[in-house]
Amino acid sequence: MTARRLPRVEVDGVSWQVLGSQVAVLDGDSVLLQLRPWPPGWELPGGHCEPGEDPAETARREAEEETGYAIHIERLVGVYSWAGLRSAGDALYLGRVTGGAPRRSLEAWSTRFVAGDDLPHTAFPWLRLRIADAFAADSGEPPVHRVQPVTIHHVLLFGTAWMRAPLDAWRRSRRPR
Repeated sequence: MTARRLPRVEVDGVSWQVLGSQVAVLDGDSVLLQLRPWPPGWELPGGHCEPGEDPAETARREAEEETGYAIHIERLVGVYSWAGLRSAGDALYLGRVTGGAPRRSLEAWSTRFVAGDDLPHTAFPWLRLRIADAFAADSGEPPVHRVQPVTIHHVLLFGTAWMRAPLDAWRRSRRPR
């Protein structure tokens, strides 16, 4: 049995192994998010790289499969390594919608563009930094490498966001207009 060779992405002269790839699809000051059923949460489109597949192609293919939009990949935003519960890295690309239409899929029960500085409470905790990096890349900043912690503490805090979401919605509905 031969070991699977992971794709590599270069940032600042260093080559990083990645298992997955995502795309931050920007439209003005908004970014495309999708609601994943498991684990539940709002996330950027993306998925695992197929053997021999370029990570940029993975990001494009997965986004199109999951959201229904045709996506053009513009450039690399960065590579995100994990510390804690997960040891794999992800590549993140900047992209734009070039066609298609939104649709639901098994991996994305809902999709929507949201303001980059107003993410839902139930967005995965690592998204804020990645989305900020995507807007920076859109402004011409070079690709970055970041190590993002994912520990049981982060998982538990994220779980409380799901418990808090219905209460927040109820409170908003009770506000005088």
